[in-house]
Amino acid sequence: MEASPALPRIISTLKTQAKSSPYLTTFIILSLWVLFTRLRTGFEKSKRQNQVSAPEKKIPILPYWIPYIGHAPEFAWSFDDLLAKGRDTTKDGIFGIHMMGSKHYMVLMPSLVHQFFSKRSTVLSSEDFIFWIFSKYFGDGGATANIGSKKFQTVHLTLNSLLKEPFLERATEKTGRLVERLTPRLVGLDEREIEVRGREWAEVGNVVRVEDGRMVEVDLFPLLMNYVADVAANVLLGDSFLKNNPGITQDLWEFDSKFNALLTGIPVITPGLAKAKAARERLKCAFSEWNHAAMDTMNGKQVEGKWSDMSDISETMKIRLQAMQSVDAEEGFAVAQNLALYWGLMVNANKVHFWMLLHIISSPELLSTIQEEMAPFAKFSPETGKLDLDVDNLVKSCPVFKATFFETMRLYTAGVSYKKVLQDVALTESVEDAATFGKPIPQTYHISKGNFLVIPHAVMQMDPRIWERPTEFNPSRFLVPDEKDPKKMHAEMGHLHAFGGGTSICKGRFFAEREVLIFAAGLLATWDVTPVDGKWWEIPGKSYNGTGSANPKGNVRVRMSRRV
Repeated sequence: MEASPALPRIISTLKTQAKSSPYLTTFIILSLWVLFTRLRTGFEKSKRQNQVSAPEKKIPILPYWIPYIGHAPEFAWSFDDLLAKGRDTTKDGIFGIHMMGSKHYMVLMPSLVHQFFSKRSTVLSSEDFIFWIFSKYFGDGGATANIGSKKFQTVHLTLNSLLKEPFLERATEKTGRLVERLTPRLVGLDEREIEVRGREWAEVGNVVRVEDGRMVEVDLFPLLMNYVADVAANVLLGDSFLKNNPGITQDLWEFDSKFNALLTGIPVITPGLAKAKAARERLKCAFSEWNHAAMDTMNGKQVEGKWSDMSDISETMKIRLQAMQSVDAEEGFAVAQNLALYWGLMVNANKVHFWMLLHIISSPELLSTIQEEMAPFAKFSPETGKLDLDVDNLVKSCPVFKATFFETMRLYTAGVSYKKVLQDVALTESVEDAATFGKPIPQTYHISKGNFLVIPHAVMQMDPRIWERPTEFNPSRFLVPDEKDPKKMHAEMGHLHAFGGGTSICKGRFFAEREVLIFAAGLLATWDVTPVDGKWWEIPGKSYNGTGSANPKGNVRVRMSRRV
């Protein structure tokens, strides 16, 4: 008898197996599908990567496992690690990732960055990304996307007031005044010295008095986070906002901690994400109440009770409220817009202040240089307990101090410039950049309409091809000889684009710089800070909630005593 052909017998066996074990069969099929996707995308990436001598090149896309979804899980879990991996596996000025059916191209070279920022808004637009953030992260229910571009821009452009007078002068002056008053009593060595908000600072900072009350032990990061945020909130929104929302700062940290997860739009699957969404709702309620009270006050209505005094809100917030009123903005839009501004100004500068201060106090040589440099402009009297700051000269006449701020921004911020491609666009590497990245020739990349172009600033800021020994903290890399007097130095940002660029550059950058320098100068002039064991400093690792500034991975416990 003739034997049956092998192939029909195998197929018959597989059919029988599939019917008897449908779940196992489904699992095997999906596994093979995922494996095939990874092999296919890996092969395609290698093929594009090897196009080293062509003047025009297809952009390499990092390999991924799951069709359509692509890199979305990695992006949500640890986008900085994902993008660093992309940077370290290419010599090109750009690479791509795939998320939810779209391609997102990461720009790495300075020459491509300049071209990115020079494109008109009709070619590259950040509006889609902004609308996505407001919908997914700030939870506005689509209000920002639905209000229309013209009305949105009317409100959005009020942020330009952060760059101008009278906001800059008034905000700087108020910040300086509050820092002069509060810094000497930041951690009260005497119970009678503690401010109302200082009790919360002491609680979150785990303040313990030691050495017969002559010094305190404190967790430095939460102390500075809350202190800086509370002062900045007072400057922006007025004193009543914090008085009427005593737990709002802690809600902000809870909300900020799940930036990536909320941004991806994934459902609530963890207790942490549920807490972040609950904190967001409390923040939105607080801003709804503040918006109404501030608007009524501006319109001449009598506001009773806890919102009766709104006289100290900033010029920027007044301008924003007027703009919202002029476009007849709905509640969801107005709340999300002002919450976004509050979030943006509160969650970055305070972390930068912590890292900058930690590097200064842990380096005796840098500490001595900066204290000597700023001594004429930051004076503390132990006898009277009075602190005097000359903010203008702290900003203009202390190059090492300012360079230290730039170096902190380089090492500890992870801003992202995100734009949708509205028209097909080409980016070409410069000859100098191609050589720096180890390429034989510069190449041109074509990006099709509908995809996204992204500058992951933290990835560039840690690129050894751009920065010498990028993991080292070295403020001198930003010091250059003064053109008028070569014996003097001044600080320049160079290739640092931590604040973004072009029309989408951070509108609060001037105030943020002044704010950080004011806080750091006040603390360095007033307090001696030493490690709790009295031996050596240890700089903790860093992690990111999303974009913005880094959190420390470990606790930094210190001893603080007033300078004498």
